[in-house]
Amino acid sequence: MVSEGEAFCPGHATAFFEVHEDPDPRAKGSRGAGLSLSLGVRTVAKVREARRSSLDIMVNERRQKAEVTQRVVEKLTGSRSLEIKILSETPLPVSQGFGVSAAAALSTALALDEALGGGLPRDELVAIAHETEVECATGLGDVVPASLGGMDLRWKPGAPGYSEVRTFPVQADLLLAVLGQEIPTKSILRDAPKVATINRVGGALVDEFSRSPSFERLFDLGNRFAEETGLANRTMLEVIRASRMFGRATMAMLGNSLFATGNSEQLASLYRKFGTLQRCEVDNEGARVL
Repeated sequence: MVSEGEAFCPGHATAFFEVHEDPDPRAKGSRGAGLSLSLGVRTVAKVREARRSSLDIMVNERRQKAEVTQRVVEKLTGSRSLEIKILSETPLPVSQGFGVSAAAALSTALALDEALGGGLPRDELVAIAHETEVECATGLGDVVPASLGGMDLRWKPGAPGYSEVRTFPVQADLLLAVLGQEIPTKSILRDAPKVATINRVGGALVDEFSRSPSFERLFDLGNRFAEETGLANRTMLEVIRASRMFGRATMAMLGNSLFATGNSEQLASLYRKFGTLQRCEVDNEGARVL
């Protein structure tokens, strides 16, 4: 008999952050601030007993190796002999700062746990997804805020049990614009001088945001972070400045992309000149079993 579970995890866009190193992947992570997105990853997990274990992962109807998803499955099933199918769908681009790997990890954990009979506490499933992202070097801080939804202030890094995250409900329409080639997170996180600059700038901005967190300040401080760290190229900075005529925009970390709010039609007209565009809202629910 086949057991099935289905879950959704919002994407997540970070405006600014600070890297926190730790040998324990559950304690490692980032402090920062960002938004959960109504676009994310929807995953169906199908499980049945089998004499020999097998795992089939499909992303947007294409078979993928998907290391993050594979590791989450291994952590949840251990040595049990199971035939498992993971079917994930997302409209979001990868390696563009929209938290796709985190959403894949957490939606897989929730859906697979449901298919297996719902044996693990939610915090443990979130911790497994966070730990896996850290081990695969695909991200540091998207899983926990995406599990909660809204606008987030990640005050302490890590998985549940280590992290401290404040969330704020926000009703807002967003535009997500991709302006250039993807930026693999690993390439930034393994560059020590870049990380030192990120931490110097990002740490101060997290402290500043914590004193007066608001939707508007998220964008203002995000722009300072993008500029002062040198993560934003000339095109990104020009498009962000042009956006001020119609609303607010800031770079999505870490991607050659931005998220924006304001006069949607005017902003969309601007962004279409540079790249691809998607519309969504802030997701205030967080990751959930469907």
